[in-house]
Amino acid sequence: MNADSYHSYSQSYRQYSHDQSLETRELQVERKFFTAQLRENERGKFLRLTEEAQGRRNTVIVPASGFKDFADLISDILSTEAAATS
Repeated sequence: MNADSYHSYSQSYRQYSHDQSLETRELQVERKFFTAQLRENERGKFLRLTEEAQGRRNTVIVPASGFKDFADLISDILSTEAAATS
């Protein structure tokens, strides 16, 4: 990556990195810390889910257009697991 393309990438990143947190929730499960943040930027609202464990961080971003499908997916998986263990 040359200096010009890096500068262009850097400008583009900064343009979309200005987002604000609308709501944040945190949860600790065993040695893992989870953070769910509802955020918004110029492109719209999104959910940022972050898992931190042993100095490592993993993040999943779900755009607002996928909120219902994502919630349905999690609900279905948990319902299946609950039925299997009863």
